[in-house]
Amino acid sequence: MKNIIQITAFLFLVSMASCVKPPEYPIEPRIEFISIENDSVKQNQDQIYSLVTFSFTDGDGDLGAATDVVNDAPFNIIFNDTRTEEGYLYYYKMPFIPKQGVADGISGEVTVKVRANCCTPLSPTDLVCQPNEGNPPEEIIYTIQVFDRAGNYSNTIEIDPIILICD
Repeated sequence: MKNIIQITAFLFLVSMASCVKPPEYPIEPRIEFISIENDSVKQNQDQIYSLVTFSFTDGDGDLGAATDVVNDAPFNIIFNDTRTEEGYLYYYKMPFIPKQGVADGISGEVTVKVRANCCTPLSPTDLVCQPNEGNPPEEIIYTIQVFDRAGNYSNTIEIDPIILICD
């Protein structure tokens, strides 16, 4: 009798688990800012990075490189430095993201290493990307957008400021 109850309980749990629907996401990627690590950097320092983390969802699962070979896909993450009116774009690659079960939708988090940038020269005699005595720190605010292999663009998010030390 005990075995019958255990088997019945097991079958009930299995049948309930099969009724759980996977999450449904839109086919356009959606991103959301999570965090930034190292939000104060000196200009033009190759070894200094800010680590920007954001989450993503994509309903048809075609976000990231076409395969697990990173060099075969175009850049698919766009960072826009908003310090100037026209902005300045930096491109990054999101690696191949395998599907997460029977549904096509995927979700997760991405962390991008953003190298320290250059300060805006205050005068024509200031050297670009070099310490210039008296230049105040600058605040960089990036906007981020991603796109999938079908060409669908995500929403645009704005991250917390990065302080760029100029002198």
